[in-house]
Amino acid sequence: MHIKALINKIFYPRPEVVLGVDIGFDRVKVVQLNMKGKGMPEVTDYVLADLPQELRGTGLTTNTEEIANFLSDLIKKHGFGAKDCVFSIGGRNAFVREIVMPPMSEEEMQQAVIWDSAQYVPYEADTYYVDFAVFGELNEDGQQPVILVASPKDVINALLDVGDALELNILKLDIDVLSWYRTMPNKYADFILLHLGRTYSLMTIFQKGAPVAQRSIQTGGLTFGKIIAENMQVSVSEAMDILRREKLLQSEDKEKEAVREALRAAVSDLVKECRRTGDYYVLNKKDASFTNLVLVGSGAALLGMQEIMDEQLDIKVELFDILKVVNFDSRFEKNKVQVNAPSLGVAIGAAMAGGSVDD
Repeated sequence: MHIKALINKIFYPRPEVVLGVDIGFDRVKVVQLNMKGKGMPEVTDYVLADLPQELRGTGLTTNTEEIANFLSDLIKKHGFGAKDCVFSIGGRNAFVREIVMPPMSEEEMQQAVIWDSAQYVPYEADTYYVDFAVFGELNEDGQQPVILVASPKDVINALLDVGDALELNILKLDIDVLSWYRTMPNKYADFILLHLGRTYSLMTIFQKGAPVAQRSIQTGGLTFGKIIAENMQVSVSEAMDILRREKLLQSEDKEKEAVREALRAAVSDLVKECRRTGDYYVLNKKDASFTNLVLVGSGAALLGMQEIMDEQLDIKVELFDILKVVNFDSRFEKNKVQVNAPSLGVAIGAAMAGGSVDD
């Protein structure tokens, strides 16, 4: 262990039990994670709850007090005991990009990144916070690769206000792609992370373990659910259950031919978007390479999607199972855990960001 890490462990001990909070477009996920002991971290409590209609979308910034009240009721109802927490910032509210800078001190780099950020960040001037991280070696031109991260001030301030209202100790703010990455084994370095959420997907290119480019894709779990609902004449809720238990993409049932073809077309469109983004990045970064594409999130529950994407892409497609890296308290029903775990990955990774782990 490095001396700096040892000093931090002694004088600035990190908590063993942390709340991870993920406020999405239409749902809230809260996880209480216990990282005590040498085994895998354990989810001791969790909740997924749909936001009221009036709080969806921009509710966090326009109805901050109501979001805080909603979360307060959830936390009290489920008896979460931890007071230390990490909030995750959703993909559309966190801009991530690789840039290059001349070698310089950390203090100089901070000022330079802030100064140059306006030419990269798609937000109005003075409306966002910016951070950075140096990664990798100097390139052939002697420039230092840097990850630039920016998020709107109103989002950050709203999260801080929510934490204050709930009397929680906010250890840090995380971005969802890094929350996911934190849960994953070290073997992933040069790859594409495809987070299939309920309403949209976020594709992130990783190089040397750092997120260097992102793109939002208008396909999510509900895209598949609505196709099933329309073709099988069921509710969207019933359709979401069907996509988790029936392998419709490979069905040979004549009566389900229409839904099969519609689902296959949606998956193929998703593959095209992934290929187009990957090809564009490689075109501009000649030394870039990807070992695989990793599927995460609730939208990846469509049975058979991994196999079809694997057939259509030139790189290996994997479905990441978060249950291989965390345990759930034995009181939770295994079937419900299997269904809910993919939706909790961001909250779990956020909790890990603030917990007591070996550095």
